[in-house]
Formats: sequence, C-alpha cells, structure tokens
Amino acid sequence: MKKKLVVLGIVGAVVLGGAAGVGAFAKEVNVPFSKAEEIAIQEIKGAHVEEIELDRENGEVIYEVELEGTHDDAEVEINATTGEVVRVDDDRDDDRNRSEKAVKSVKISKEQAISIAKNDTPGKITEVELDDDFHYEIEMKYEGKEVEFEISALDGTILEKEIDSDDDNDDDNDRD
Repeated sequence: MKKKLVVLGIVGAVVLGGAAGVGAFAKEVNVPFSKAEEIAIQEIKGAHVEEIELDRENGEVIYEVELEGTHDDAEVEINATTGEVVRVDDDRDDDRNRSEKAVKSVKISKEQAISIAKNDTPGKITEVELDDDFHYEIEMKYEGKEVEFEISALDGTILEKEIDSDDDNDDDNDRD
C-alpha cells in the first residue's frame, strides 16, 4: 500500500510540475498559434502548415512551424512573445539559388560535354548528369567496357576518366 501511495505521489508531482511548466510557458506566449501560422505562410508563399510546435530555444519561447510546399519542405521559427521571424530554413530557395547559380556558371552545354567525351573515346552514351559541383558525369559503353568521365561544365576539361570492365569475373590477383 505504501508503494502505491509513493508512486501516486510521484506521478502527482510530475503532473503538477508539468502543468506549472506549461502555465509558465503560456505566460510568455503573446502570439496565438493561428497568428504564427499566418506569419509562416506569409514568409513561405505557396506553402501550407504541416506542423506547429511550441518550444524553448536559447531562453526564448519559439514556434517551430513546418511547412510543405510544391517542392521541398521549409521551417520557420517565430518568437512566440513578439511574433518576430527568428529563422527561415527553406530548401526550395536553396535549390532555386543553386540552379540559378548553375545556369550562370555553366559555359559548356550537355551536348558539348558529350562531344568532348566522344572525341576522347568513341562509344555509346548511357548516362549524363550535371552535378552540384558543375561537373558533367558521363557514362558510356565502349568495346565491352564502361567508361566514366567527369567533365568541367565551366571549361570542358576532362577532370577524370575511369575505365571499368563490364566483365564481373575479373581476377585482380592474376599472376604472370
């Protein structure tokens, strides 16, 4: 019986302590949830609120508003006392800025990169990709081998060329 009373006393203290903590939290909040949602949606046009959470960061009560848009997710942190936007993490802007930067930086077209690779090694192109480092990654098949190129999209330089046999039965420990 004593164990039950002790357990109930501990549970009661935790519940009351939690309620007091929530009450203290609520006293600092001047911006309602609905206003925080409006602020976040104004910050990230075309998105909708997926989740909103009240949290404490660096001594301030903050709304963490997760939004979902037409592309990637975004998060807006809003001071729950003042309504000020503290931080915006918008992956869509990162992608947009990266692609704008890529368009401005790229001097060699995909077709030119393919031509550079084929002039070096005639073969059948199987894959072409422009990566975030402004390098074309080109894969081709030539005489039963797989040839991989990395070509600069800035100046057309072949940065790397790797030739792999298509034969999976290669024995690297051949002895002469």
